[in-house]
Amino acid sequence: MENILKVIDSITNDRQVKSIINSVNNNQEQSKNWLIDKSKEYFSFFDNPKICVAAGWYGNLANKLKDFTNEKVMSFDKDLNTKFIGSKLYNDVWFKVVSIEEFDKYRKFDVVICTSCEHLEQKVINDMVSKCKKGTLLILQSNDYKEIDDHINCYSNIIDFEMSLNLEKVLYKGVLKLKKFNRFMVIGIK
Repeated sequence: MENILKVIDSITNDRQVKSIINSVNNNQEQSKNWLIDKSKEYFSFFDNPKICVAAGWYGNLANKLKDFTNEKVMSFDKDLNTKFIGSKLYNDVWFKVVSIEEFDKYRKFDVVICTSCEHLEQKVINDMVSKCKKGTLLILQSNDYKEIDDHINCYSNIIDFEMSLNLEKVLYKGVLKLKKFNRFMVIGIK
């Protein structure tokens, strides 16, 4: 499958097609599968967790998380196309179009995930965490890949990323070494 996506990527200039391909590239898949592997034990803190993925793109991660709840997993993103395309890719995901800054329903969820912290100002992340109810399980990822202009909030190491989050209790922190960069993940409780 990866080879097919690389061929499609190499023969098109369509930005939307390239974005869809990028959403399931090898780094994305490794990062999402790592998240599930390291966090699934914590989902059992809740009888039937309500899960939300902030800046969830086309819903790949939300779709992978559906096995951990009887509820539909919510994926929201500010890009209007993510709902249109995502609902065609993953019909079991609940999509919303809204920015992280404007989303006001964090308190309705037991688990809040954001794998795009490198794209967000620290204030936006801090505000998101502060809007969650006490006891929320937060799963956050960033990286040290500063070569992309859109990566405005990268960290040099996992300790710096962890310290930036102001969580009540950290349950897990780790580093996934990828080809060009390190992905950082912190799982904790507000």
